Amino acid sequence: MSDIPNGGRRQAVPRQTMESPKQVTLQFLDDTWERLLNSLERLEQVSEAYRNLTATRLDQHPDRDRITESELDVRWEVHLQIKSLERIVKPVVEDAQWMIDDFLRWFGGRARRPIAVTDEYAVPVLHCVMDHPYELPDLDEVVPTETDILDAAEALGRGLHESDKIEERFLADSRLEATRHLHTRARSRSSGLVRLSELNRNLAVHLAYLIDHPQPAKEEPR
Repeated sequence: MSDIPNGGRRQAVPRQTMESPKQVTLQFLDDTWERLLNSLERLEQVSEAYRNLTATRLDQHPDRDRITESELDVRWEVHLQIKSLERIVKPVVEDAQWMIDDFLRWFGGRARRPIAVTDEYAVPVLHCVMDHPYELPDLDEVVPTETDILDAAEALGRGLHESDKIEERFLADSRLEATRHLHTRARSRSSGLVRLSELNRNLAVHLAYLIDHPQPAKEEPR
């Protein structure tokens, strides 16, 4: 699949030209991050009846207030959102590390809940943000229907139009800076690290070290 959805199950991945300013990429990154967390929160709702929503800014799902999709449908969307994030984050990975802190505070909101399907995506998401290799949980094969294909074609046009508007806005004003929306569900990162250690202790220890020993930011090329 060459065009990965990034907003709702059938949204199109943002388009960017080589001449686009860096802030455009960073805005696409923030929007893609929002949609990924939104899909994870939808998964919480359909699989655990858990509603602690922080990522609804860009939620365009027609059933956002009463989800009708199956768990498999939502998990499929989570997979697509992670693949979309992988594509967007690569050129600006050094500027994306704020999302590690954001995810840990979001993930910490799951503290004291039984380990469930949503937790299976914590390690892939963090590895994706860090631009490390990752493996997604196995899914049953999903065969798109003719309706799915037609809906995807319509969404592709809408998604590209929206991406063009974002790019035009930044090109029109060089002073604009991309947003960094936060999705805090826990007071600190520690609760997210503790829960992560139940799934991958080595990654949790590594992130705790990075948090305690932050790397100096590289200067922008002049």
